[in-house]
Amino acid sequence: MRKFKIVMLLTLLLSGISLCAVGSYIYYMPVEIDSSLSPEVLMPGDAALLAITIKNGGAEYGVGEETSGMTLSTPVNKTVLKGTEDIRVLNGEHSNVGMIGPKDEVVLYYNIAANDSIADGTYFLEFCVTAGYDSVDICRQIPIKVDCGTLSLSRAELPETGKISLDVANPRQNTLNAVTIIPEARGFEFSPEKYYVGTMKPDEIFTIEFDLSTEQPSAAENVTFRSVFKNGDNWHESQPYSMIYKAASRPGGKDGGSSSNAGLSTTTAAILVLFAGSIVGAYVWRRRKGRA
Repeated sequence: MRKFKIVMLLTLLLSGISLCAVGSYIYYMPVEIDSSLSPEVLMPGDAALLAITIKNGGAEYGVGEETSGMTLSTPVNKTVLKGTEDIRVLNGEHSNVGMIGPKDEVVLYYNIAANDSIADGTYFLEFCVTAGYDSVDICRQIPIKVDCGTLSLSRAELPETGKISLDVANPRQNTLNAVTIIPEARGFEFSPEKYYVGTMKPDEIFTIEFDLSTEQPSAAENVTFRSVFKNGDNWHESQPYSMIYKAASRPGGKDGGSSSNAGLSTTTAAILVLFAGSIVGAYVWRRRKGRA
């Protein structure tokens, strides 16, 4: 009876080793695939870096633990990432990735690019791994999000004399960097010349303010604002936002022209009064001289 038990035990051990050598990873050594994208959400024309993580999850199923008496690794022979009509894959293959032991992982990087005409939505890239001792293919769909939206600019309140306030909002699903607002208007000077906001998280909003000065205080002018920003390493520019601004005349105002104009008007009026008085005086004197 004891001999029978030993024979059975050896048979089980040998069958276990045999299974490990012939595709047992399908059951005991699953390959887990995860991905991340930078930037997280693409815009039309964006280039991005896709990181795909391949992990040997065998330890989660009791394989490779000390209690099992064995350590199993799985070879990764080849990986292929396929693009679509809207998203190009610039380096689609990795060969001879190597062995991945239990609880170990390897990260593979791929450069991808979205077409300029791509629309909003979630796109899927097919990713296949050739792994295991019998070179079985494991394929997954890698999601890629695209959002064509940009920064939103709007007037924060009615313009005051010499000032304009703007609300800058990020309605996108991902963070934007190096956000800068640039004002433009003929005949006006702005302070600051451009407003650096910096990093904006999703759904974040900032209120910014510009001081204006002009040599024509009563002029009405179309003031335009545009934003430039980075999505990942890609520079973008928003559609211009415009408003009509009229610099009101007021003494001592920031426009610097109201006080001088008022002084000029007063001086002119005084000269006209003196001139008219001199004409009337000369006329009366002549009439008196003629009577004499």
